[in-house]
Order: sequence, then C-alpha cells, then structure tokens
Amino acid sequence: MSRLNKLSLCLLLSALPAVSVTAADIEKLNTDVVVVGGGGTGMSAAASAHQHGAKVILLEKLAFVGGSSALSGGALAAGESNPQKRAGTKDVSNDGFVNIWLKDQDRSFPGGDESMPKVERMQKLAKEFNTTVNWMESEIGHKFAVPRPFGYGGPNYAHAPEEAPIPASGRGSSQAGGRFVIKAFKAYLDKAGVPIMTGTRAQELITDDKGNVVGVRATKGKQKIEIRAKAVVLGTGGFARNKELLQKFVPSYAPYTDVSNATPGATGDGIIMAQKIGAAGFKDGWVMGISPVSYKRELNNTLRTKNVFKDDVFVNQNGKRFVKEDLPYIVDPIAAQKAAWAILDSKDPAKRELLSKYNDPEIVVHGNTWEELAKAMGVPAAALKNTMDQYNEACKNKKDPAFNKTPEFLVPFDKAPFYAVRVIPSTMGTIGGLQTNDKFQVLRADGSVIKGLYAGGETANRPFYRRVYTSGTGLGLAYTSGRIAGAEAAQEK
Repeated sequence: MSRLNKLSLCLLLSALPAVSVTAADIEKLNTDVVVVGGGGTGMSAAASAHQHGAKVILLEKLAFVGGSSALSGGALAAGESNPQKRAGTKDVSNDGFVNIWLKDQDRSFPGGDESMPKVERMQKLAKEFNTTVNWMESEIGHKFAVPRPFGYGGPNYAHAPEEAPIPASGRGSSQAGGRFVIKAFKAYLDKAGVPIMTGTRAQELITDDKGNVVGVRATKGKQKIEIRAKAVVLGTGGFARNKELLQKFVPSYAPYTDVSNATPGATGDGIIMAQKIGAAGFKDGWVMGISPVSYKRELNNTLRTKNVFKDDVFVNQNGKRFVKEDLPYIVDPIAAQKAAWAILDSKDPAKRELLSKYNDPEIVVHGNTWEELAKAMGVPAAALKNTMDQYNEACKNKKDPAFNKTPEFLVPFDKAPFYAVRVIPSTMGTIGGLQTNDKFQVLRADGSVIKGLYAGGETANRPFYRRVYTSGTGLGLAYTSGRIAGAEAAQEK
C-alpha cells in the first residue's frame, strides 16, 4: 500500500464513530470452579481443586489475599501428623485433641445451642487435620516448625510456620505468623497459573431453573463480571465486621465491631449470598474472642504480662472480679459487663510512665489508694478495696478461694499508685454461617444439597463449637474444609 493510500485509510478510520466499552458491559468468563474469598479456606480450596484437574478462578474483594488467616498466629492443630512423627512427639493423638476440644466446650458462655457441637463431625474433622498438615507440607510446600503446645499448654499439638518466631512463652505461634502460610499457598497458586482476581467482589450466586449454582456475578471497580462454573466454593470468612449480623446473633459484641483482629473483609458476604438462594443457616452464633484491649492501642501492652493476661486481675462496674483470669480466652465475660477494667500497679516504671499520661475512666485512671482509684473509676470504693485486699491475700497464700486461679499466676498488686485500664473485648472471628454436610456441600433447610455450592471455614463452622473457641481449630478447619471442598467441587459435572 502506498503512503498516500495509508494516509487515506487513516483519515477514513478516524472519521468512523468510536466503539466505546462502557462499565455497564459485562465481562463473561467460564471455568470449572470459582472460589470466593482469598483467605486460608479459599486458597486451600483453589489449590485442591486445581490438583484435582479443575480450571479455577479465585476472587478476593480486597486488594490483597490472606484474609483473617494471614492475621492469625498461624498454628494448626493435628494429632498424628508427619511432623509429629518425625519429631518423635509423644502423648498426642486425634482422640486426645478432640477430648481437649470437647472439654473446652464445657466452659462455653451460657445461652448457646445445647445441641452443639456435633461430636461425630468434630471427630471426623480432627482426623482430617492430619491429612491437611501432611498435604500442606508435601504438596503446597509449606514448612512447619517442630510441633509444640498451644498457649493453654498440654501436649505438642500446635503446627506453627517454620518462619514464625517462637514467642517468649515458648507456646503456640507468633502474632500474624499466618502470613507465612498464606505466602506458601500464594506461591503455589502462582506457579500453578491459577488466576487470583483481587479487588473483585462477588455479589450474587447464579442459579439455573433447578436451583443449582452455576456461577457468580461480581464487580471489579465499575466493571461487572459474570463467571459461569460447574461449582462455587465460598470461603468468605465470618461476620466479625458486620454490625447488623453481630446484633442479630451476638448483640453483646455489636458495639465492638471495629475492635477485631478479623480481616476488614469479614462481613458475611458468602453467608448472605447463599441464604438469598435458599441456603440454611443456624438459629444462633457466637464469636471467637481473642483478648482484652484498651480503647487506646498504645496501652494494650500495659495489660500484657509474661504469661499473657494470666497474671492480671479484672474488675467490673461493681468493683468486683468476674472471671478466672488464667483461662485461655476471657473476653466473653468482659463483653457481658457494663464496664470492665484491668487493675495495675507501679512495679514497672515504663508502664507507669505511659499510664500516667491519661486520667479518664474510659481510658485509664489512677489513685494512691484503692479508695481513690475506685472514686476515679466510678465504682463502689468499699467493694474495690475488699476485692483487691482479698486478691492480694490470695497471692500471698498462693490460693484463690474466689476463682481458684492457678497459684503461679497469682501476682500481687501492692505498689501505689494504682491504675485501672478500661478494657473491651476484641475478636478474631465468628462462629455461625451455613449448614453443610461432611463434603462441605451447602444445604437447604430440608437437608437437601444445593448442587454446585460449597462452603468452609468461618462461613460454615457452627457445628464445631458451642460458645467458646479452641486454639488451632479455626485454621485447622479453614485449610481442611477448603481442601475437601475444593476436591469435591472439582468433581462436579
């Protein structure tokens, strides 16, 4: 073509009307399995589905993957895993861990569904935890540290990331050690070529005329996306960041919606979407409480001791103790109070300097006597003095008649001035979600399966608890349910 003809063609093309692609246009995709949620459950499901021969697309509404799993300590429970066998770990078994899990449920906060947990499902799941740990090690490439105890002590059931430093207590795993687990899954999925669409929010499930799930509608910014698939796996987490759902299921925690270690994405999206197409939920729910915190984040470390809160003493609006402080999780009793404070003294100069900056009953108050402190807190002076006198006497005698606190954690508060730090409960997740079967297929109220729909992790964890959380079970459930659901979803026809 001559230079003149090329110029004429360019002029002709420039005169044609432009074909605009607007945000209203729907991008349409096809795959075998869509996984909604890029936390531990979702990434595990995506990896498993890929390994079972499925084409997979993973959607994550936030700009990054990891979810609450990345913010966790990172330790999974297991009783008869390969890492335990290599280490020659003794006194561990599937039944042994299930017994710890079941015993924990006896201290559930009152008022929960007494039919929970479902013991048979717990027992089956605990056996699958071993398979998950071995799979993560051999197939995903994740490296575990030598198994050790969780924070509550006992046998070496905790499988923490090798990269996570061991905390001062020598137990469990480090704060946010879960990011190393997510790192391993992300590397695996990237190498496998599984598309991860971040910043993409699933908005509704697509069903056919029989009510089967055949895909997902989503948005990425203003772009609408429709993905058709043989199966959808929901790994969107719980509802710790959804005030409306907390008000419905756990109203005592609704005021603290923003005080959570859960991912900001934990707003119950998968639960809501599934229930809109007829999925069954549960009549009650609860939270995974984690620790007491201050309204001022800089004060949180003033509550921490070498035994992580166990040496503390907490009092309520009546100036009285209300909880055995050395329990693994004590936020449920805190949430039940009208107000709660941690009582501290002046033994630690660094803490004293920080605490002295405030004089507000909603943050910190101080006093040279128990009566002065009580007046600043707005609690009965005689009650607080009596409480602390009795507590210090218990510390002296190494015997706590009020709550039977373990003697080694009875540390006196006897150096004035005294401080009261207002505390509120923080959470790391919720207990509730959708009804599923052993394959983590989502069910209707009549028990029938919604073909093509699966859910795991906090999106479907109600059968495994009453009203208390047990360390290691949350991540064990996340990665195990994801693994199982991904494998099952890959087989959908």
